Amino acid sequence: MNEPAVSVILPAYNCEKYIAQAIESVLQQTFADLELIIINDGSTDKTESIILSFTDPRIIYLKNETNRGLIFTLNKAIEIAQGTYIARMDADDISLPARVAKQKKFLDTHL
Repeated sequence: MNEPAVSVILPAYNCEKYIAQAIESVLQQTFADLELIIINDGSTDKTESIILSFTDPRIIYLKNETNRGLIFTLNKAIEIAQGTYIARMDADDISLPARVAKQKKFLDTHL
């Protein structure tokens, strides 16, 4: 697989109520040349099983065995990101379908 243009990083901690919608909103982007790095930060609810129910090859799943906190988890995701750009996403966010395309176009134009 070639390096993606955009790495979307999504830390997750005890977010079973919202995580499926957040993941779906990234996978349904109009701009598909992306990887979705999901890091489960030691969740104790059903977050992990919901994440693992997705089979899209663009998903990279990592797990902290214990809750290490947001900054540790974001840094872990950034270390493995392969994209030219990084997009930040929270587990209780929804991305509109053209979000990544618009952000990439803006950065390509202004950098």
